[in-house]
Amino acid sequence: MDTDALRREMREITERYGDWTDHNIHICDDLYTISPDVVSTRLRRLVQIVSDIAQEPLANLRVLDLACLEGLYAIEMARQGAQAVAIEGRESSIEKARFVQRALGLDRLTLCQDDVRNLCAEKYGEFDVVLCLGILYHLDTPDVFRFVENIGRVTTRFAVIDTYVSAASKEAREWGGRSYWGRDIFEHFPNDPTDERMKRVWASLDNPKSFWLTQRSLYNLLLACGFTTVYECQVPADVHRPADRVTLVAIKGRPQTLLSTPKVNTLPVACWPEVWKPRVSPDQDPRVQISKRLSHMVPSVVKQPAKALLRSLGLMAKEPQPWRAEPRPPRAPLKD
Repeated sequence: MDTDALRREMREITERYGDWTDHNIHICDDLYTISPDVVSTRLRRLVQIVSDIAQEPLANLRVLDLACLEGLYAIEMARQGAQAVAIEGRESSIEKARFVQRALGLDRLTLCQDDVRNLCAEKYGEFDVVLCLGILYHLDTPDVFRFVENIGRVTTRFAVIDTYVSAASKEAREWGGRSYWGRDIFEHFPNDPTDERMKRVWASLDNPKSFWLTQRSLYNLLLACGFTTVYECQVPADVHRPADRVTLVAIKGRPQTLLSTPKVNTLPVACWPEVWKPRVSPDQDPRVQISKRLSHMVPSVVKQPAKALLRSLGLMAKEPQPWRAEPRPPRAPLKD
């Protein structure tokens, strides 16, 4: 299809469904879905994350893009050779993605108009990589819990989750015998008609409110849904990202069995407490610095009494050793 024909088809798409809202994709020559002047580094960041974690060519991967909007990420994955599947609930957005698919001849891209809450392995199969970019914070409970569970079921290697998180633990919601904290966020008025809700591409499909999980509750939910390790991505940097938005990489690994400390195998994997105050290293305490300097100055025969005196005067902090926090079992008596 020549450039003029593509321009005509693109005009027809925009006349029916409106302009592209976010995903600026190069079609050919000077034809872009938005404009040649619109540049964003978010796609490069995402592709770098997937490539680095996968540690193999993207062409070897089966990738799922959830709530794909106008399809940029799934389209790029397909152009890189991956077998890409994208799910989008709004007709206006999926038709724009289908135009790009036709224009670029992407036979490794499958576009599905569906509600991501219908995600299941029986319908879509399993994926090496699942992209959950900007949809998690548009779901209410209990849908958000079921959705993350379904992501865990269809993911075989890792998921990339880019989402807003609640900055405060306002209220708890129960799921699977656990409490998850967060806050309600407005999406639509309850009496808004369906067609009005569908026009709001930056809001939920239908639920009047969403539930934003706190970051620690999201960590715990991912653990409960079968992910064994969760990383927060800081590089490549996204300096325009708000402070309450995170990019997580959740790994679908296998729990490991220890040989050197076998008792640990009987302990549950720790969850993040919702109320938690992190501590800094004691080396950043001025009193500990004083103690270390004095330790080098005082002869060993008087070092311990000096430390005891300094502690009693409150001039030296006791150095915590959290790795020895668990009580040691009593030592068996020596045999004669």
